[in-house]
Amino acid sequence: MSASDSALPEELWRRILEIGIESSNFNYKDLCCLSITCTLLNRLSSDDSLWSSLFSADFPQYQPPSSSSSVSSKWLYKIRYGKVREQKLLAHRRAVLRIQSEINEHSRRIGEMELRSAEEKGKMKNTVAELLNLCKIR
Repeated sequence: MSASDSALPEELWRRILEIGIESSNFNYKDLCCLSITCTLLNRLSSDDSLWSSLFSADFPQYQPPSSSSSVSSKWLYKIRYGKVREQKLLAHRRAVLRIQSEINEHSRRIGEMELRSAEEKGKMKNTVAELLNLCKIR
């Protein structure tokens, strides 16, 4: 049974969506998923006031779009979400590069230690050989 087949009036469906966003139970993914379920929820979930509320909830540090703006809140949300996602990806890449750099530095140090260890092993073999020669001479 779809929302359009339901006995609930459209105003009640609208209020359910509003409450979901106000209580932070709905996020942008939920609204997008609801929009593909039926024509009624598609229309209701595209409501600019819902996206404006969602924008304010998810991006409180940014000025919420004004209702008189010719640009839809859904479009502004999409743009802001994309920018935030890009910033997170860049921060993640920087963290990965920093870790890779640390790994490379540790690998270089390990290589140096292995080289010193091989040199010390060679010195130790020479010392053992000299000791054996001294023992033979005695």
